[in-house]
Amino acid sequence: MSAFLLCFAAWTALALGMDRHHEDAFGTAEPAPRRAHLPGLKHPWVHPAYLRPAGWAMLLLSLWPATSPADGAPGALPASINVVVWVAALSVSAMAVTAVVTWQPPRAPALATVALVAALFAQAWGW
Repeated sequence: MSAFLLCFAAWTALALGMDRHHEDAFGTAEPAPRRAHLPGLKHPWVHPAYLRPAGWAMLLLSLWPATSPADGAPGALPASINVVVWVAALSVSAMAVTAVVTWQPPRAPALATVALVAALFAQAWGW
């Protein structure tokens, strides 16, 4: 569960890192690079230059729950099966993000934030 939610947040960050989806979600075009760090900018952390590396980092991070050992828990799957499950989560979350940025782009940042927080809780509880 945590891998799927992290993948969803990661794909959303990567999508919002694209100019077209960024403008659809936030209603403004990408700020000029020299204006991105001005203190008066409303949300400087949502600049596409920050979202793209954050998305790639979260995608790499999403592999960790899938490959981490299950501490010998009964019924735990081998890591190779978990990687296959991670690839499935990667694919399904990409389709979900595609649907969100296509039909509800203003909700994409909020959904990604909720998915990221839920992924952290899911990982903490071992889901």
